[in-house]
Amino acid sequence: MGGAADTQAPTAPAALTASGTAQTTTNLSWTASTDNVGVTGYDVYQGATLKATVTTTTYSVTGLTAATAYTFSVKAKDAAGNISASSNVVNVTTLGSSVTYCTSQGNSVADEKIGKVQLGTIVNTSTGGTGYTDFTSVSTNLTLGTANTITVTPAWTSTAYSEGYAVWIDYNQDGDFADAGETVWTKAASTTTPVSGTFTIPATATLGTTRMRVSMKYNGVPTACEAFSYGQVEDYTVNIASGAKESETSRTETSRNSITDIKLYPNPTSSILNVTSVSENATFRVYNLLGQVVVNGKLSDGSINVSNINAGSYILEITDKETTSIKRFIKK
Repeated sequence: MGGAADTQAPTAPAALTASGTAQTTTNLSWTASTDNVGVTGYDVYQGATLKATVTTTTYSVTGLTAATAYTFSVKAKDAAGNISASSNVVNVTTLGSSVTYCTSQGNSVADEKIGKVQLGTIVNTSTGGTGYTDFTSVSTNLTLGTANTITVTPAWTSTAYSEGYAVWIDYNQDGDFADAGETVWTKAASTTTPVSGTFTIPATATLGTTRMRVSMKYNGVPTACEAFSYGQVEDYTVNIASGAKESETSRTETSRNSITDIKLYPNPTSSILNVTSVSENATFRVYNLLGQVVVNGKLSDGSINVSNINAGSYILEITDKETTSIKRFIKK
């Protein structure tokens, strides 16, 4: 005879939060639910409407309206179709109307244009025949304090002309590229193909989505707001996320645990991560490599259940009394 039917619902997702809210987007994260058999997914609600079903504990909401209030909640479900109680409700108000950026373009793409732009998950082959193309629907995540490489491939009709390049990111989201550090890369004119440059997102950058401009100009380095004779300009979107620092810092000289006290095992782990040398009041946050919190809470008998997060590398932040320690672990 078969076993008894699974009638037990998962626990409700907890600690639902929103971060990086922009004009049309916001990022949700919550603490994983538990279940007697296993959680198979999470239903994300925008108000009373089912917005999406995901298997992770994060979700990036898109398609919102500027300057508008929204509520979001999450429910967990298992393979038998049992649905948990709702998480807490988080209230979000999107930012006001989008800022207006200056115009820039090449007046002719008859001889040269941008052929491809690559940065993070952006791998965009240009097909447009105009001197400016709006690719702000194409985006990638970038993390505070991390180095990134952008590659631009020119496309020539026949003769390979010397091209200069520049890339800007509106780090403070004020609608221009004029602030210190917002010109993130330039390259003098050459016939090299492709060309690449590296830049680091400053710790002072505003979290959330913002504009990136890529410009290629014949025989000179372009500026952010000019119209030039030959070449092309493309605008993209980048989402700047907070990254947990992979360092270990004691907040006071009298903290109970030194850096070497805390150990993790087993590492890698498939389910339970044990943490040594912590008190019964220790709390934790687990960050993915985009800096998003995927699990948080209080340690239970010195252990953390990570069975419901995806396989990969994570950063664990342990707070115990006056000490915060950061460790890296791998979920199998």
